Amino acid sequence: MATELVLLGTAGAPLPVAGRAGISSALIVDDRVFVIDCGRGSPSGFVGAGLAFSRLEAVFLTHLHADHIGDLPGMLLYPWGDREGDNGPLAPIRVYGPGRPRALPAGDAAFHRTTTIHPQLPAPGTTDLVENILAGYAYHLNVMPLDAHMPDAAALVRATDITVPARTDGTTQVPVVVFDDGVIKVTAVAVAHGRAVPALAYRFDTAAGSVVFSGDTAVSDNLIALAHDADIMVHQVIDLAYFKRHGAGPAELERMAALLTDVTQVGNVAERAGVGELILSHYLPAEPHAISDAEWAQRAGHGYRGTTTAGTDGLRKVLPLPLGFVLEGELELGAIGDRPALVQVNVLLDDLRHPQIAERPGGGPDRLRCRVFP
Repeated sequence: MATELVLLGTAGAPLPVAGRAGISSALIVDDRVFVIDCGRGSPSGFVGAGLAFSRLEAVFLTHLHADHIGDLPGMLLYPWGDREGDNGPLAPIRVYGPGRPRALPAGDAAFHRTTTIHPQLPAPGTTDLVENILAGYAYHLNVMPLDAHMPDAAALVRATDITVPARTDGTTQVPVVVFDDGVIKVTAVAVAHGRAVPALAYRFDTAAGSVVFSGDTAVSDNLIALAHDADIMVHQVIDLAYFKRHGAGPAELERMAALLTDVTQVGNVAERAGVGELILSHYLPAEPHAISDAEWAQRAGHGYRGTTTAGTDGLRKVLPLPLGFVLEGELELGAIGDRPALVQVNVLLDDLRHPQIAERPGGGPDRLRCRVFP
């Protein structure tokens, strides 16, 4: 079973920039496609990556800021005509995301709203969002089938609100199982993203490995626990020093630090989580010319022994496949060469002389993929 990560867009914040699409990623598991966040240009990035909308199974939203959901309508509506197979409409696209918060957060003297939009429901959740997308495009959905053969619009999408416990400082949250069909397991925790509550991080586990998406968050113990021993962590990054140099004042910088993880902190997050590879995304500043990929990776990787990759639009990573029996735990084999390293190796189980392996039904040698931590 193959699992592949594709970054569809890597820019942070809603304002469009040249050279980077809005935040969005895809995870491909065999012939199934899962999208994480739908920022600006994500449908185009999806097609540009060679993905077929007929294979799109679900969308997972980390939170409901515009830069993460702005092209969700397009992801659902543009390929509507392709959502039909030999036996009628394909299964509805599933959209998972945070539910309604308990209350609309308040502001303060420095940061506050002037007008409350839609006061009867000022803080909608994911189910509300999808229902309002369908209502807002009702003309298209009701009239288009009169001029072209279209699948039943009622079978287009189903939304699910994810309920997670409120985030509590000093307490690590037990991940909530969002989806589990025996092939793919998706779990989520709440993370710290300023007044955006709830904001979520996701972990995808398949037979080939595990990928974690941080969403937008300040340093989060919940995220670190969720990402423990994951193969890949896709993490947002901001350079607060850049914004300070460009005129951001103390109050603005304090707000940013409560929203996002600084480039000087993200390597420590990856090291504490013990992930195999850290991939940067959701850049702020978002403009590609502001900070080079090499500088992002060098600064973010400080204090982290694994591989740090500056993510780019269209970047692809294929997870290796385990073959046969899977061993639980880690192997301590000492340093590799003259420096510590995190590596992936194949081990012949018969060489391990492990009694539980020797006694397992069937016997015979198998190979497995495991991590070696020197």
